[in-house]
Amino acid sequence: MLALALGARTCHNERVKAVLSTPKRRTRIVAAGVIYTIVVLVIGLAAGSRPNNLLIWVFACLLAAMVASGFVSGFMLMRVRARRIEPRRGRVGEALLVRYEITNTSRFIPAYDLHVKEHVDGSLLETAGDAWVLHAGPRDQVHAEAVFRPRLRGPIRLNAFEVTSTFPFDLLRKVLIFSQRSEVLIHPEVRALRSNLLSQITSGGMGGNRLSSSAGGNDDFFGVREYRPGDSIRQIAWKRLAGTGKLATIERSRSVPPRVRILLDLRVATNALKVTEGESARTLEEEAIVLAASFLALADRLGYEYSLSIAGVATPPVALRRGHFHREKLMSVLAAIDLDAVRTSGNGLAASDERATVVVVHADRTDTSIAPNEAWHFTARQFPTLVVTS
Repeated sequence: MLALALGARTCHNERVKAVLSTPKRRTRIVAAGVIYTIVVLVIGLAAGSRPNNLLIWVFACLLAAMVASGFVSGFMLMRVRARRIEPRRGRVGEALLVRYEITNTSRFIPAYDLHVKEHVDGSLLETAGDAWVLHAGPRDQVHAEAVFRPRLRGPIRLNAFEVTSTFPFDLLRKVLIFSQRSEVLIHPEVRALRSNLLSQITSGGMGGNRLSSSAGGNDDFFGVREYRPGDSIRQIAWKRLAGTGKLATIERSRSVPPRVRILLDLRVATNALKVTEGESARTLEEEAIVLAASFLALADRLGYEYSLSIAGVATPPVALRRGHFHREKLMSVLAAIDLDAVRTSGNGLAASDERATVVVVHADRTDTSIAPNEAWHFTARQFPTLVVTS
């Protein structure tokens, strides 16, 4: 799973096959249909015990409406096919949009009032809004979106989903069950940390602002080189021209953004964590993961170069970089952490001479031996004091 999170590509959730398989069909009675059936039976008994032309006609019309309801909705859904187009990733605390492609392959019969419902564990995904299509004409292809709220990080497996309709009289529910296995990786929640937190940590340390060893910026003086066609006239060293008679260009140094490495300490197994009465060890671990994700998001927003190391979980080393794709890769690593797996030894830091501020996130208690002396240490219990207060 961690290798997949770091960028290994596979056939994504079978959707590239675009197979519109034949669904299973079901018929369900809704509450309105039960009440309607009772009324029809009562009128039928009355018409049978005391025959009356009006009662017989009313009973016949009601019975015909019930038969038509099942026939119309069933015949309408005969040629309806659907497939799920799920996103690759989601995030706890944010809306997850799942799209459905619904195709009406019939040449003449339209489809109306189509609802799409997922077979999903409510403890993992909360349904915020079902997908719905008012009309799908003959040979028409339409799209619908369902909104979910992820509750837990990690991979969520989606299996079957239903396309249903109670058209035209809302008496019977015709159901098409489509089987399509897919998976969505849910990233941990990101909370807004104080914007000056990282700047206070990195200022004056190994990972703070510094000048690059190469030219190419617009800051302080770096050196002088021979003039090349296309150089700005503002960068010409006129004093040197007066002394040597040759054109030369002034080079400026460029500043390097601060660099920070987040080290998540998960060496201690869940049942061995030191917790107080009323605390959950698993909750502390999840809070530590959220805190690490929040540090990464803050570093990305501030333009820092950043990376992630995890102690206790075997993960490949990731170099210091910045950018959206780098952030998403690290968030996927955090999302794929299995807290039930056996923990490994080591501090997770690769032996290197990189100049970066190390920020260590612990689940329960601080252990300063895991990182260099200059490292900064935070625990999951400190989280409320680090977030932005409204």
